[in-house]
Amino acid sequence: MNKILTIIMAMAVTGAAYAGSYDRDALTVDKTVEQDLEFQFPNDDSIQPEISDFAVLNYVTMSNEYGERKVVITLQNTSTGNRIFTNDQVMALYANGSRRVAHEERISFKGKETQTLTLSFAASKYPILKVYTRH
Repeated sequence: MNKILTIIMAMAVTGAAYAGSYDRDALTVDKTVEQDLEFQFPNDDSIQPEISDFAVLNYVTMSNEYGERKVVITLQNTSTGNRIFTNDQVMALYANGSRRVAHEERISFKGKETQTLTLSFAASKYPILKVYTRH
């Protein structure tokens, strides 16, 4: 019986130590929103991503307690030629209707190549609802 009590106490101490070391910078995956939803926020300034040959195949949004926003995104170069992806070719739509491009990135893609990237977006108290490109 003492052995069981010792094990339980050791587990409790370990759990408490782990809980105390929680990192507020750590990203967690946000609740998934259907990626084919259409939102109708006003866009009076016609803010759009730059036209490109990239298509978004899928993405997962992440955030932390400080409002940092990141997206793991799978992009496909729809062209047969080599292309360079730049940050202004993908845009995030936030829950308040604002739109922002990712922080600066430049990544080479071969013709028809697909790559998964992690992109950083602006910190916000509003979550990212959608990430998209424009052809």
